[in-house]
Amino acid sequence: MLDSGEVHEPRLSGMVSITDVDVSPDLKLARVYYSCFGSEEERVSTAEGFESASGFIQREVGKRLGVKFTPELIFERDDTMAYADHLEKVIKKIDEDESEE
Repeated sequence: MLDSGEVHEPRLSGMVSITDVDVSPDLKLARVYYSCFGSEEERVSTAEGFESASGFIQREVGKRLGVKFTPELIFERDDTMAYADHLEKVIKKIDEDESEE
């Protein structure tokens, strides 16, 4: 829908993916879940970037959907991918330790 180049927010230039969107039954609120890779500092910066750009993104979504009222967008970090990556590393370490024995 929106290309990353259209959002002029430098804090959103890293590897960020929208993972899910939950819209309330009355269509007034949409929770947008995103994942981002990087350090904790980069994750905090990305959250600040979404907060800063939320008004612009909401207006653009409204224009493109052609609706009179656009849901308020609330951006929430989804750490599922980072947690899965962590678990994979732990399992790999366990496998390596067992093979050394």
